[in-house]
Amino acid sequence: MHLAMRAGFRCSMRGCGVLTIGPSDESAESVNSIGVASHIHAAAPGGRRYDQDMTAGARRDIRNGIWLCASHSVEIDRDEARYTPDALRGMKSDHERQIADELNSGRGFLRGSDLVAIGPDIVVFGELLGTSGREWSIRIDHFVQGDIRTLIDFIEGFQKRDPFDSYLIVNALGDGRQLASEPAWRRVGKSMELTCAVKDSFPREDARDLEATAATGPTNDFLIEGGDIATVSGVNSLPQRIKQMLSLLQGESPSNPKAGSRIKEYLDDFGDSPWLERWFKLDVIRLTCVPYHDRIFDKVYSLVPSVRYVEEVQVLPGERDGGWQKVRFRLGVEGVGP
Repeated sequence: MHLAMRAGFRCSMRGCGVLTIGPSDESAESVNSIGVASHIHAAAPGGRRYDQDMTAGARRDIRNGIWLCASHSVEIDRDEARYTPDALRGMKSDHERQIADELNSGRGFLRGSDLVAIGPDIVVFGELLGTSGREWSIRIDHFVQGDIRTLIDFIEGFQKRDPFDSYLIVNALGDGRQLASEPAWRRVGKSMELTCAVKDSFPREDARDLEATAATGPTNDFLIEGGDIATVSGVNSLPQRIKQMLSLLQGESPSNPKAGSRIKEYLDDFGDSPWLERWFKLDVIRLTCVPYHDRIFDKVYSLVPSVRYVEEVQVLPGERDGGWQKVRFRLGVEGVGP
């Protein structure tokens, strides 16, 4: 029962979240349940992901369980290669954090909603309704930054806008697109529906092919090896590249003032609020998916290379060291995977 309660009686499978319990017409006290307490490591030899080194107590422990709907409990047992123990533990942890966030923030019936950005000055709470070719539809529940007038100004001034500031970012998707033309909106009941023509996803460079760059230490100082500046390349250079771009404030570079992040701005505005991670994620997605035109070298590239989607951004509590804030990322990387 505690496993189900920690999951909010919802399926822990990413992208599902279906409610697994509700009233039955059998009697005034009856309930219907489609939830299943599934094992991460099987309880007996021959089962999926069985670990012979586990004790019997560890197999029965709540930490070896994940709450799923009936359909997804079958799916994880039919695809052991995809649903590894680490993948299931990560899924369970993410789901429980989302449930805790919902409980603390009072999102209630807006559970499927998250932050959506339309350019740099409009952020709404809404949901991706669907896509059709290069057309994306967004439901807007309410404005978090900007308002309907800001949206109309964005639409009317679209043709004069810098393409780097013309984008649609969907936090729940962990991805976004550059806009191909001005959006259109209409009122639907108490919400608004936004229709956006988008460009194709900007191609990402295989992380294994990233060129060598100067290696830096914890405070972004160059590392010296044998009297020379050390270098790092390929996948090993990606964490450093992410750190450097997020540490560069937008407007800080005289030659490329639009490059850089808004992380510091969000840290100042939202501090320890439960919204902070959502804003961080929104900006990391922007830096990965919106192509940047470097006018110095006349080159277009992604400011954070090789990242195809941003699954999670977790600000580590109590981990700030001087001017540095520690953040954990879960990313989808070109040429590597999750």
